[in-house]
Amino acid sequence: MTQSRRAKWLAGVFGLTVATALFTGAASAQEAANPQSGGTLTIVLLSFPEEGLNPHHRGAISQTQAVRNVYDALIAADYDESFHPWLAESWSRSDDGLVWTFKLKQGVKFTDGETFNAQAVKANFDLVIDGKYAPSAAKNSFRSLKETTVVDDYTVQFTLKNPAANFLHTLATLEGAIISPKSFQNPDVRAGGVGIAGTGPFILTEVVPGQELIFVRNENYNSPPATAHHTGPAYLDKLVIKYVSEPSVRAGLLSSGEVQAIVEVAPTDIPLFAGVDGFQYEAKSSNVAPTSLYFNTTSGPTQDVRVRKALQEGADVDGIVKSVLKGYGTRAWSILQPQSKFYDAKYEKAYGGNVELANKLLDEAGYTGRDSDGYRTDAGGKRLTARVIATNPKAPLDTVLAAYQSEIRQNIGVEIDLQYRDEGTVDKVREANAYEIFPRSVGGTDASTVLDKIYTKDGTVNGPRLDSAEVTQWLDEARFALTDEARKATLDKIAQYVLVDQSITLPLYLDRYSVAALSSVHDVTAFIDPPRGLLNGWAYNTWIDQQSQ
Repeated sequence: MTQSRRAKWLAGVFGLTVATALFTGAASAQEAANPQSGGTLTIVLLSFPEEGLNPHHRGAISQTQAVRNVYDALIAADYDESFHPWLAESWSRSDDGLVWTFKLKQGVKFTDGETFNAQAVKANFDLVIDGKYAPSAAKNSFRSLKETTVVDDYTVQFTLKNPAANFLHTLATLEGAIISPKSFQNPDVRAGGVGIAGTGPFILTEVVPGQELIFVRNENYNSPPATAHHTGPAYLDKLVIKYVSEPSVRAGLLSSGEVQAIVEVAPTDIPLFAGVDGFQYEAKSSNVAPTSLYFNTTSGPTQDVRVRKALQEGADVDGIVKSVLKGYGTRAWSILQPQSKFYDAKYEKAYGGNVELANKLLDEAGYTGRDSDGYRTDAGGKRLTARVIATNPKAPLDTVLAAYQSEIRQNIGVEIDLQYRDEGTVDKVREANAYEIFPRSVGGTDASTVLDKIYTKDGTVNGPRLDSAEVTQWLDEARFALTDEARKATLDKIAQYVLVDQSITLPLYLDRYSVAALSSVHDVTAFIDPPRGLLNGWAYNTWIDQQSQ
C-alpha cells in the first residue's frame, strides 16, 4: 500500500459523512454509458450457505447472495416494492384474489438446454407444495397455493386456497426461482449446487464447501428482468464468491487489493473506504424485521411477562446503539423497518430504558434476593439467569450484546449468559428449548411472510416459541387482506401485542447492508440490495473497468 493511499485513508477518517458514503447519480450515469465486458469479480461475503444451494429450501441471505445469479423468477420487485416482468411478461388477478394468470417469455432456455415454458413452472410449484421434495421455506411461503395449471405452452395459472396479499412478493423471492425440470431427476437436487440448472445469467461450476463458489457467464442469457440495466449476457466472464466471517480480515483483503469487493463493512472500517480515492462504499437499510431480541415465552424465567418487560426496560438500548454503531445505524423501535409501508411510528420511545420500572417488576416476580456476585435470586436462592443462544454473532451484534449484558447486570441484577454456537448447535438448542433469549434479524420480501416466520408455532425462526391462536389469526388476516390499509391495521395488532402487551420482542437496531469495492468495479449495489429488493447478490449488471485496475 502506498504512503499516499494511507494519507487519503486518514483524510477519509476525519472527513467522512453519510453523504460521501453513497454513490452519486453522476457516477451511476457514467457507469451506464461505458460498460465493459470481461474480467473476473472476486467478492467476499460473510457466511457460506451451509443450509444448501437449492433456492427453494431456505431462502436465507447467505443463499440469496450466491444462487440468485443462477436462478430467475417469474417477476422482480424493486426497492419500493413495485413489481416488474422477468420470466413472465405480464400477469393478472381475478377479482376475488384467488386466481393469478401469467403470460411467460418465449425463447428462454435453461442452462442444461431444456426449454422454459408453462410445464416447467408447474413442475417447480407442484414439487414445492407437495411436501415430498424436502421440508422447505418455499413450501411454507407458498402454503396458500392450491394448484398450478398449464393453460397453454406459455400461459400458467395459479389457484390459491385463499387470497394472499404477499403472493407477488413471494413469487419474486429466491423461493420462487425456477429450476430446470430435468434437474429434479438429479439425486443432489435437494442440496443444490453444480449441475442444478436455472435460466440465470451465471452457471455455478465449482463449490469449495465453506470457502468458495465459482460461477461463469451464461453466454446464452436472454431473460433479464425489466429492472436490469442492460440486455443479453452478463458483463463479467466469471464471478468468484469467497467467505470470510471476520470483518477486519475482509477489510484487509480489499485494502490490499487481493479482492475487489466485500460486504458487511464494520463501522470501524467504513472510513477506510467511504470517500477515499480508489474505493467506494454504499449502504442500504435492509431487512423487513430489524435485529431484535426475542424472549422465549416457554422456557425459564422469561415465561413471566414481568421478567420479559424488565429485560425490555432494564438497558439503555439507545445509548448502546449510538456507541456501537457510531452513527452508521439507528435504534429500532418496532417489528418492522421504518421504510416499510406498514410501519407505525407510534412505538418510537413508547417503551424501554425505565430501570426503576424494571426493578419493580422483578421484585413483584419474586426475585428479591441477591447472591454473592450481586445477581438477583428467587426465594430458593436460585440466580436469575437468561441464556442467550446465538449463531456466532458478527459485528455489530456481538458488541451490542456485550453492552446489553453489562447494563442488565448493573441496572437490574440479571445474569445474561451469552452462548455462541455454530448454526447446527443453535438449532438443536432451540429444539431442546434450552434458552431464554434469541437474537436475530429476519429478512424477507413481505411483512406478513417475515412476521409469520417469527411469531407462529411452525415459523422457521420462532425465537419466542409463540403459539398464540390470536396472533396466528392476525397473521392470516394480514396475509389474506387485499388492501394495504387493512394489512397495516392488522399488523399493528401484532406489534402492540409483542412489543407492549406481552413484551416478547426488544428491537435493537436497524440493519444496513453495506458493500465496499475498488473504484474500478461498477454497479455492485445488487450485492446489498435488501431482500425486499429481491436481487440481492445479483452480479448481472456489474462490470469492471479493466484499464483502471
